[in-house]
Amino acid sequence: MPMRNPVRERRGFTLIELLVVIAIIAVLIALLLPAVQSAREAARRAQCVNNLKQLGLAAHNYISQTNVFPNQTIQNTTYWAWEPSWAAAILPMLEQQPIYNAINFSVPMLDLGPFTGASFPQNTTAGLTFLPTFICPSESIIHQAGYQLVEYAQTNYAGNYGGPAMLTSCNGLIVPAKGDLYVRTPGTGTLSIAAVTDGTSNTAMFSEHLLGYGSGELDNPAVSPAVAGSPWAKRALFLASSVTVDADAGDLVTLQKFVAACQAIPGGTEPTEDATFGAQWIMAQGYDTASVSYTHVMTPNKYSCIGNGAGWPTFLSDGAQGGYAAAITATSNHPGGVNVCMGDGHVQFVKDSVSFPTWWALGSRNLGEVISADSY
Repeated sequence: MPMRNPVRERRGFTLIELLVVIAIIAVLIALLLPAVQSAREAARRAQCVNNLKQLGLAAHNYISQTNVFPNQTIQNTTYWAWEPSWAAAILPMLEQQPIYNAINFSVPMLDLGPFTGASFPQNTTAGLTFLPTFICPSESIIHQAGYQLVEYAQTNYAGNYGGPAMLTSCNGLIVPAKGDLYVRTPGTGTLSIAAVTDGTSNTAMFSEHLLGYGSGELDNPAVSPAVAGSPWAKRALFLASSVTVDADAGDLVTLQKFVAACQAIPGGTEPTEDATFGAQWIMAQGYDTASVSYTHVMTPNKYSCIGNGAGWPTFLSDGAQGGYAAAITATSNHPGGVNVCMGDGHVQFVKDSVSFPTWWALGSRNLGEVISADSY
């Protein structure tokens, strides 16, 4: 009788086995995604560092030609505001000579029609030109559905206007032209490297600031409300109503009260402004700091605040655009801190945990503070 070969039974996965495999894959994905996101952020941060290095190199090429740092505003003697910014000044050093040539420096950078009835559209072409060097790759708001520009192309990078104005105003490296409207004269004007007595390696020149909402509407449906305590709060300007700010008074007590009040803004508080930060790279106003400047008052990634009772006509702490005694804070989407380009051109990552005295010292160019290399 012939022998039959035994037939091997074929069987599929049981439901339990399938569920186990799916669970294992899900765990692997959960473990892998943070690593992928971390690698992407590392690449974005590296590109941000490179952008700041380019700005630092451009600033030093500007210095080699003019013997001074680029001013926060290139003062226009015909008009009192809407002046060319430091970013416009260094365009040739960023290999953007055609855009620089397109700028008409004899008229306002922004059309004054709504204010004066006079139309100045000459700088629209340059102002609308998007320059990747001025945008941090970690900036997320420009990818939000419905996000729109205010008028011109924007920037994440800001010049160091100085440490707390309540001690001494305009003592950074990127300061307004001397005699700019409402800006007190100490520390302004043409600034050479010799004036940086604290050392260029110990004084900040540029850092980052997250963009404000392009539409300028607090209830912009494209993003969440920028109330205190929300993820968008770093993009807004808040009123520390309990403190009246002043400048150049050497007033450490008021400065400490201002810092404490800014840190204690109650959750849910509406901002006074949410569209100004980085609204355009081409234009600045000497007495306002929010557009292309920042100040060393609050340490990185804390709130930006103005004090009470200091709007028109002093502009010490203007509610719309900061004023030169405001806390316009360096902020970013990089975990744990911000990138800072120092006065000698090197870029340093400064942690959110840096102490206030150290951060204030990094903001001033000539107050004689001693900063330890491991303090930031």
